[in-house]
Amino acid sequence: MTQTNKILQDLVFIRLPSSMERDLGDFHIDPSIEIPVQLPAGKDSLESTEISIELLVAGMLKIIAFDPDHKNFPYYRDFVLAVQADAPEELNLAAISQEQKENYDFAEELFLTVNHLAPQSATFINLATFYSKRASLDTSKGTSYDFYQQKAMETLKEGVTLFEDDAPLLNELGFFHLYQGNVEIAKEYLDRFLEVAEDDEKREHVQKIMGDINNKLNNDKLLMQAYDQIQMSKEEEALINLEDYLKESPKVWNAWFLKGWALRRLQKFADAEKAFLACISLGESSSDIYNELAICALETGKKDLAKNYLNTAVDLDEKNITLLSNLAYLHLQDEELDEAREFLELARNIDEKDPVIVRLMNDYEQTTGEKLSSPIVQQFVNTAELKEKDKDKPFHIEGTEEGNDLEVPFEEDETEE
Repeated sequence: MTQTNKILQDLVFIRLPSSMERDLGDFHIDPSIEIPVQLPAGKDSLESTEISIELLVAGMLKIIAFDPDHKNFPYYRDFVLAVQADAPEELNLAAISQEQKENYDFAEELFLTVNHLAPQSATFINLATFYSKRASLDTSKGTSYDFYQQKAMETLKEGVTLFEDDAPLLNELGFFHLYQGNVEIAKEYLDRFLEVAEDDEKREHVQKIMGDINNKLNNDKLLMQAYDQIQMSKEEEALINLEDYLKESPKVWNAWFLKGWALRRLQKFADAEKAFLACISLGESSSDIYNELAICALETGKKDLAKNYLNTAVDLDEKNITLLSNLAYLHLQDEELDEAREFLELARNIDEKDPVIVRLMNDYEQTTGEKLSSPIVQQFVNTAELKEKDKDKPFHIEGTEEGNDLEVPFEEDETEE
């Protein structure tokens, strides 16, 4: 059973008696068309004497809310509006009230009903705003957050499709995408908003934001262009673009990283080091930055500093075999054999067949005269867990003679300090 069918399972369909055929203003009651009736809670059928206009309207409203593709949807909509012309306004107030009471499922039903009963720009915005509110309730930003954010976006897109150049809807959808980080899509809708919006404070606000968006998009393109130039060994051209970018956005660490990378490739190691340190001063910390700093330090004769940088890089990315092998190599060069062995073993545990690791193993064996066997695997045992696991199993040492075994149970230390 689909979700819609589950929601509509408390409806039964009836035909009105022929005596009910009449006109209600411009609306004609057609007894041949089946009418949905809302079953009262706890009932699975109704006597004819129990059927009221309220139950008829309630049944039609449920179809209007959850099954707008129903073949008789237009008839039910017109029927409800003929019976109560101000139904959309009353239902909208009721939806707001239920949302405030945190009866979210009923509030959703009412907002859907209003939107399908008398669709307007405002009804789509109200429904989307409600979905965004429900998304925000999932503070972990899990599946519920994604589900309701998707419904909010689909509601606004449906509204824009229906009303096309409606300024409020274009504005809402533009800012929705901007909030989601979809800057280029946001720009598309906000550009359309500016084309149709009246000259007022909201338009001025959007114009200002569009200036920021255009700057960001241009800057992003400038960064991508600089990256491509470095990849194509056009470091000097990349540096010109990066200098222009950093004048406008001096706190973007990615730009400083690209500048450092370009300078390092040009062998301007001291200047490159300053650029990479600028990344760290801006709060960024990654193994790539510290690896680049290690290269710069090594090339400027500061080997110990290079080791320190590499140690930090390994702390940030302990499974990076390149960083581990670089550290092992530097320590081996300085005949710091214990340290070299430590990082070599860590690297071997990741991939002992890596060509660089194989070469380093040979260098280590030639330097020490020691033959390396299988990689040493470090294992860490949590004493508390071990004690809990073996609480009923005493420490046991088999004696040399029968009956001469030693058993010592684990006991908690109750010594007072």
